[in-house]
Amino acid sequence: MNVVIISGSMRGQSQSLKVSTWFMEHAESLGYTPTLIDLHQAQLPMYDDGETEVPQLSDLKKTLEDADAVVFVSPEWNGMMSHGIVNFMHYIDKELANKPAMLVGVTSGRNGHYPLMQMRVMGYKNNQFIISPENVLVQGVKDIMNSHSPEPDSPDESVQKRADYALRVLSEYAKALQQVRASGVIDFAQFKNGV
Repeated sequence: MNVVIISGSMRGQSQSLKVSTWFMEHAESLGYTPTLIDLHQAQLPMYDDGETEVPQLSDLKKTLEDADAVVFVSPEWNGMMSHGIVNFMHYIDKELANKPAMLVGVTSGRNGHYPLMQMRVMGYKNNQFIISPENVLVQGVKDIMNSHSPEPDSPDESVQKRADYALRVLSEYAKALQQVRASGVIDFAQFKNGV
């Protein structure tokens, strides 16, 4: 399975990037082929619906086209999901259509639910990806996912077990949705936008 992990933080060396790197390494240990997109490094300009050329966009879109599944990792800032992910969603079209997406909310405190909630209702409508029911909430992130060997019975172990399970479920959705994409029933010419 080719899985793309998107680190949504706009800060360099962020906790979201740390979590994204953990997912990339763990996906590789499961035999998947992971690719990391760091939106801080991508430096996409703020979307304005203009005709401006964005040189890095063709490579990003190709990476998404080649993906079987995607993991969005968003920090919670001021009770909201990352504006970097929102901006990214405006640039992409059907590269993730009928592919599964796993959502990961990251927070240094005890919240983190809001990015998950906002990602569930925001991106999939016109991009038409399928949100996996298994998502991950990383609370107290400074103490979580710093290694792949957590202390037994620790909050870190619990989060890592959930993350492992969620990735395995994502893989099964990726397999199942290949049939949907290959079926010939998808008609973007007539039904380009979701409802």
